[in-house]
Amino acid sequence: MGKLPPTICFLLLVLFYASGTLKIKLVAGQTCSEIIGECLFCESKCDKRYPGSTFDCDPNKGGRFPACVCSFKCPKQCKVGGGRCSANCGPQCCNANCAAKYNFGSGYCDNSVGVNLCQCVYACT
Repeated sequence: MGKLPPTICFLLLVLFYASGTLKIKLVAGQTCSEIIGECLFCESKCDKRYPGSTFDCDPNKGGRFPACVCSFKCPKQCKVGGGRCSANCGPQCCNANCAAKYNFGSGYCDNSVGVNLCQCVYACT
C-alpha cells in the first residue's frame, strides 16, 4: 500500500484534532460517529438525525448516564477558505468560525502559500 500524500495526512490530523471539540470522529473506513446526548430513545434519535444509522449506548461517555452514540456513513468533505489567520484569530478561532458556518465544519490555519489562511473543511453532498 502506498503512502498518503502530505495534504491528506494533514487533513486527517485536523479532523482528528477537531473531533475532540465537535464530538464527531472518523472511525474505521467511511463511518463517522457523533454523541447526541443521553441514551433515552437513542435508536429513534439516531434514526431521525441520520436515517439508516446504527446506535450504541456507551457508559464510558457522557456524565451520570450512558451517552447515545450514532454511527453513520461519513458525508463527502468539501474545503473552502475561511479568511486569514492572525494573532487575533489563530487556529482555535479559525476552527470555531468554520464550525459555526458549516455543517460538521472544522478549520485550520495553513501558511503553505506564504499567507496564513484559515481553511474550512465541512460535510457537503
